Amino acid sequence: MKIETLIKKAQKAMNTKGAKLVVDGVWGPKTIKEAKKYEFRIEAFSDTTKPGTTLSDNNTPSNGIVEPKFMILPDIEFVNRGNYATPSGQFKGLTVHYTVSDRTAKNAKGVLAYLKNNGFGCMVMDEDGIIYIPKNFDVFKNWGYHSGVSQWKGIKNVSDQFAGIEICCWGLNSKVGPYRTVKESDGYIVAGKYQAYTQAQENALINFILWAKSKNPEFDFDYIAGHDELRKEAGKKGDKQDPGGSLSMSMPKFRNLIKTKAAELGI
Repeated sequence: MKIETLIKKAQKAMNTKGAKLVVDGVWGPKTIKEAKKYEFRIEAFSDTTKPGTTLSDNNTPSNGIVEPKFMILPDIEFVNRGNYATPSGQFKGLTVHYTVSDRTAKNAKGVLAYLKNNGFGCMVMDEDGIIYIPKNFDVFKNWGYHSGVSQWKGIKNVSDQFAGIEICCWGLNSKVGPYRTVKESDGYIVAGKYQAYTQAQENALINFILWAKSKNPEFDFDYIAGHDELRKEAGKKGDKQDPGGSLSMSMPKFRNLIKTKAAELGI
């Protein structure tokens, strides 16, 4: 879907709430001013959408949650390792990563190809919050290596029970902004200056988690963890730094935010 089309949809939506915008597909000063009053969720597309075609926008939000926007790459396929090692066969937790790379759609596709070529496997999110997955990949059931040596609440090497999402970002000591500087006393594992996730990425991450919980009762919010947290619990503090300060709050605060939003939605 072209960016102009998305902007027009946003302008139309804001006009239904009282804004008086020209629906021209231009993200100008007046549109930006009105947009600050609203929270926008990532659009969804039907599971029957063919890879590479225009994404469908005929989805209906369920319980205030919108299906994430997934982009299937038909020329990439992960090794099939079966389902997660949980009672339901669906993921119990989620590891939040960053890629240490550029945030563009082109780069997200490259990261997915890298994961495939190196025997890894998880979702990848670009700067606009679009989540890239390979063909024949069930985001709830198909597991892949992504967290390495790790531990969380008694679970060791969590990849076979946790889904993983790589969020495109340079992370710690980035030479590209915008930056966020954090201290360990703020609840972070590794202090320093990080490239920040985009607002679209954070919104999409929250939406994905709430949507996943609405579809997967096995998913437990207490098992949402940063890669840095998983390494620390495995006795390797500082070995990984993601998400660190790239996320706008520490992981404990993020889990609490998710629980609050879930309670508001009755999930």
